[in-house]
Amino acid sequence: MKNRYLMFFVMYFCAAALALSQFKIVPILGPITEGLGIAFEQVSWLMSVFTVAAIVLAIPAGGLIAKFGPKKVWVVVMLLMVCGNVIGAFGIESFAILLFSRVVEGCAFAFVAIAGIVFINMWFPDRNTGLFTGIFMSFISIGSIVALNCVYPLTSAYGLASAWWLAAIVAALLTVLFVVVVKEAPAPAQGGGGNLPKASLTPILKNQRVMLLCFLALTLGFVLYFFLNNYPSLFMTVYGVDQAGATLYSSLNNLFSIPFCVIGGFVVDKLGPKRAPVFMAVSFVFIIVACAFMTNLTPPLFVVHTLVIAAFPGLIYTACNYLIPRDVENPLQISYGIALMTLFYSLGIFIGSPIVLYAIAGTGSWAVGGYILAVIMVIGLALNLLYIGVSKGKPAAPDFANSPMKAGDQ
Repeated sequence: MKNRYLMFFVMYFCAAALALSQFKIVPILGPITEGLGIAFEQVSWLMSVFTVAAIVLAIPAGGLIAKFGPKKVWVVVMLLMVCGNVIGAFGIESFAILLFSRVVEGCAFAFVAIAGIVFINMWFPDRNTGLFTGIFMSFISIGSIVALNCVYPLTSAYGLASAWWLAAIVAALLTVLFVVVVKEAPAPAQGGGGNLPKASLTPILKNQRVMLLCFLALTLGFVLYFFLNNYPSLFMTVYGVDQAGATLYSSLNNLFSIPFCVIGGFVVDKLGPKRAPVFMAVSFVFIIVACAFMTNLTPPLFVVHTLVIAAFPGLIYTACNYLIPRDVENPLQISYGIALMTLFYSLGIFIGSPIVLYAIAGTGSWAVGGYILAVIMVIGLALNLLYIGVSKGKPAAPDFANSPMKAGDQ
């Protein structure tokens, strides 16, 4: 398909703008807490509530993308992201308005994560699907790096509302570029006259492999986003690192995740759907150890810890997004499969930080939080092993490269 690489990177930077919108509050949680006069546990909901819309809209998103195509849906949710940030900028002094604005922004998360994988399977159906999936998965890290390094100095100079205006302006400019550049591949035929059954959620719910990946994604979202949201607080509270140092370590976490998402995509392409789950299981072991010992680090291990938390969750989630399209029955089911996994992943994000932070507040121990995270990852590993067991003896994944989804020149 002509210009598919250009279209991919325009889509990628639009998704990174979403991540900037999501993570813009992480480096300014302290000032927000002070400015609004709320407890630290309460401000964590400004991160978790971002996923409320993703939880509610994930399944409808899969259906809408299957019906209308990813481009139309993507443009609408980018506009919602702009509106959410404008609302937040004007309501910066009200906790209730900020919460509402985060829900509006969060509408984009459910759709973009699903539509991105659909686009990739449209543009690159025959080869390098895993590689471009891996690159796409790094959009969260790119947006988070920008947020961690730019938002605090920006808000120190121009006030808290400037973070919301930055996200709104960036999203608006990229929306225009997306409309001009991005095109869809021809949609596969469906229904009576086509050679593929109509897209439906029911086969996804009956698919053991897809459901196991969904529950696995829940555990991953629970743990990964706890660190993404709270790494600065962990380093400052437990280890006495100053604001600048804590922000630096958090930035390293996101910086490390970029190459490992790409490496993960390359590796799963090479391993294929049969061996990739073994690769995932090994990754879980590293995360379990990192969670259990998150309060027992020495300064030389700070960077190692951020590396482990960056690398291995990114590898696993890239592999999940690679496997789902290969576990569904036809390419029209991809959006529903990714939608359901996004729903579970978002549920993990939503409940993770509040559960662990309230446990830490109740016990006065960050170590307890680490043990909870380690147990959740043990559950994820068990689900991974069940997936490997269920996959044994199953027929090979369908080859969609030669299906009607395969892109033609436009």
